[in-house]
Amino acid sequence: MTLPEEFSTYTRELFGEELWQQFVKGMNEEPPVSIRLNPFKFDAATMPLPAEEDGEVEWCPEGRYLKERPQFTLDPLLHAGAYYVQEAASMYVSKVLRQHADMSSPLRVLDLCAAPGGKTTTARSVLPEGSLLMANEPMRPRANILMENMQKFGHPDVIVTNNYAMDYQRSGLQFDVIICDVPCSGEGMFRKDEGAIGEWSVANVKKCAALQREIIADIMPCLRDGGLLIYSTCTFNAHEDEENVKWIADTYDMQLLDISDENMKLPTLSPLGEPEGAVGGLHFIPGATRTEGLFMAAMRKPGESKNLMATSPDRKKEKKQKKGKQMKQQPVKGAKQMAEWLSDSGDFDITMLGGRIVGVKKTWRNIFDTACGKLRVMHAGVELGEQKGKDIIPSESLALSTSLNREAFPVAELDRNAALDYLRREPIALSADLPRGYVVVNYMGLPLGFVKNLGNRTNNLFPQEWRIRKSPTPAQPLAASPSTKGKGSRYSGI
Repeated sequence: MTLPEEFSTYTRELFGEELWQQFVKGMNEEPPVSIRLNPFKFDAATMPLPAEEDGEVEWCPEGRYLKERPQFTLDPLLHAGAYYVQEAASMYVSKVLRQHADMSSPLRVLDLCAAPGGKTTTARSVLPEGSLLMANEPMRPRANILMENMQKFGHPDVIVTNNYAMDYQRSGLQFDVIICDVPCSGEGMFRKDEGAIGEWSVANVKKCAALQREIIADIMPCLRDGGLLIYSTCTFNAHEDEENVKWIADTYDMQLLDISDENMKLPTLSPLGEPEGAVGGLHFIPGATRTEGLFMAAMRKPGESKNLMATSPDRKKEKKQKKGKQMKQQPVKGAKQMAEWLSDSGDFDITMLGGRIVGVKKTWRNIFDTACGKLRVMHAGVELGEQKGKDIIPSESLALSTSLNREAFPVAELDRNAALDYLRREPIALSADLPRGYVVVNYMGLPLGFVKNLGNRTNNLFPQEWRIRKSPTPAQPLAASPSTKGKGSRYSGI
């Protein structure tokens, strides 16, 4: 692999000779393959991994290395949300949260630059029950991928938005934790995506470093006093990493937190010309770690306050303050019926989001209302369905949600071939004894989605934009495939 000369000269000096030689060796090795099991869905007793395991990810109990890269697209368990294909370094956010977030009560968390959803789903896996996670992505195509992955993950306490950091500042919403995996020059992706090498330049590094500071400045008012900021990039240079961390700490009087683990021996670097250990943060470096490149640091905002989910404003009080400015919400047609589709229906309000009917938790309904008034909300809670004439068509989001009432619909268990037919949006055959109407189709006990059983045929309701186009080869149904490139992939992420 040929690296840019200016990158090599700078990075060699930054790393030191020993670490640089490890890095060069690692860049010519096959990238590791890792997944993270969904603790709300994956059942180790009944569900296989997509390929033979090659050890656990040390810093994430749900993380697994695989010995080869299978054709993930052809594994129905992926589409059911049983696991997420994720680069191992990005799983470290779970360890940072366990180390430094107040896990004694529910939290309000924002993942600001969230697509495709790796860190978002990792964070949601370890947050206390009752927490609300808002996942944001400013670029609409990537936001669509984020929304898909969050729905497959299935946790109901999530809101997905499509906004810039300044929009959040204007919303007035505050958070206990903000995760900022900021846009960067992508040096840590060189091995995984050779296109990143061609896009790299010194000018782009400078541009990214300035943009990162702009994003932090815009979002910092949204972090409550005493709140936790997790800053990360998939790059190596100190301009975007250590120097920006120092700028954040100095500008906002932030306390830099120790996120290291003495058992893990992760590299720490300092900006050139600075004494060793001058600025904290951890580096994941190919060759030195079994990962792609990633930098992560954590800081605490000065001051003290309680977790926001424990101090959310009273809805009745809030409505009284806005009297005369709020329109009375019309009852949702079919709400009673759809509430029965949820296993914990008493915890939800049934409301509208655009033309879709959604169930949002009563505990964060006020936040949802604020978000709808100030932000572009793409998804919230559990999307239940859509009214068409006299019929209510249940949503894919409902089937994939962990809040689905498994007794609300008849169920058809599919084998792998039928499951793949369903995911290709092809007609599937159902048992003659199943009643007509909407049927949940399962694979290995996990819902994949809905079909409408018409007796002599079925209407496949899998979303058109999600359908897969691959077919297994007769010789090797789950043969290894080339590495998926880039953060924008539906089935790999950092």
